[in-house]
Amino acid sequence: MRVIRTHVRAKTGAELSIAQFRALAFLGRNSCAMLSDLARFLDLTHPAASKLVDGLLASGLVSRREHARDRRRVSLELTAAGNRRYGAVLRSARKFLAGEMQHLAAPDRDAVFSAMQTLHRVFANAPDEERRPLPNS
Repeated sequence: MRVIRTHVRAKTGAELSIAQFRALAFLGRNSCAMLSDLARFLDLTHPAASKLVDGLLASGLVSRREHARDRRRVSLELTAAGNRRYGAVLRSARKFLAGEMQHLAAPDRDAVFSAMQTLHRVFANAPDEERRPLPNS
């Protein structure tokens, strides 16, 4: 994971932190999520998550929308620019991983692929809050 994080940091540059990238990823998977959902996923306080979202709003990557029936509730979603940015970093990470994997012998690649399929089956339906990394990981 550290190698992937280092690659993502290098590709996002100083304009997008890992926390902001993780927020984009969460919102990309959970359209119209509430700020409290995002804060819980990122393991941030509500004010810290709000400040992070403010930066994404200022960058035009996220938009806020009032809830249809409860104006006190605000949902978050990626803008077209946010979707493009998230997609570009995701494609870059996948390309990086594919490049690293190509150095493995075919049986080793097959073993990794099989293990990844197994892990996907095990964790595919886990709620996002169960997928968040442990502190200091």
